[in-house]
Amino acid sequence: MLLTFNLSYAETLKASASYDEPMKGFFGTWHVTSKIESSNNYSMFNKLSVDIWNLSGHGNVLILENGLTGAKSSIQINGSSDNLDGKKLKFVRVKEYKEGNYKYRHTESPEFILEGNIFRGYDTFKVEKFDLDNKLVSTNIVKYKVVGQKIAGD
Repeated sequence: MLLTFNLSYAETLKASASYDEPMKGFFGTWHVTSKIESSNNYSMFNKLSVDIWNLSGHGNVLILENGLTGAKSSIQINGSSDNLDGKKLKFVRVKEYKEGNYKYRHTESPEFILEGNIFRGYDTFKVEKFDLDNKLVSTNIVKYKVVGQKIAGD
């Protein structure tokens, strides 16, 4: 998912989210800019990223496609009554994989608030590296400030 949403694999991910039934305000094509706000390892992450996202969905599945890379991800979301206005989108996505002699866990926590045709918020990434005995080797964290402007869609 950029940069921020790493959509390298098409997969449905389970996440918890806060949204109102018509989270449709987020649906459409967006010009999205993500700028690093803080990190414990600035050399590991992109400082600035610009992408085109297409957000759509059906039922409790949010589909995010990156218009520049062609990557696509589906996120199964579970509603929460803490947001009754349909202007918040918040979820946690965890991806784990093994590469060589290490295991990795990527945790992404975006939080966006919709204001008309603009959404603003933050996307926090935590990248944990473990050895094969499950001992934590390193943790790298980055927080991006994200702004999206709708360029098409209702």
